[in-house]
Amino acid sequence: VPMVAPGNVQVHVINSTLAKVNWDTVPLKTVRGHLQGYKVYYWKVQSLSRRSRRHVEKKILTFRGNKTFGMLPGLEPYSSYKLNVRVVNGKGEGPASPDKVFKTPEGVPSSPSFLKITNPTLDSLTLEWGSPTHPNGVLTSYILKFQP
Repeated sequence: VPMVAPGNVQVHVINSTLAKVNWDTVPLKTVRGHLQGYKVYYWKVQSLSRRSRRHVEKKILTFRGNKTFGMLPGLEPYSSYKLNVRVVNGKGEGPASPDKVFKTPEGVPSSPSFLKITNPTLDSLTLEWGSPTHPNGVLTSYILKFQP
């Protein structure tokens, strides 16, 4: 299997759901075989809005050939992630690079979880709503739009 981990791993967060990861290629003599590509392991550590930790599910993206970057789509907004990179040959994976931590920025919240109309009269009514299932950040206000 390969002997060394990719170096100089850097993460550039593009938006609340997408990041780009860069790394330096390993010297070909340390691959000890045919270079197949690089694997990026990444996982969500925690949501920054809920502070609750959950079961960690590692995701893996494979980038074929002698690439030095890859895109990580489908990230959750306002979350903390870790990742590492490994080189792959025909026999297996080399050692992991040191873990890199990165955070995604706030994203647009989902809709309120419910909306109820109560106490309707001829000239007024009362509205009740629930917090969004996915706040994707710090909620600062709600905007009510209506038309007669």
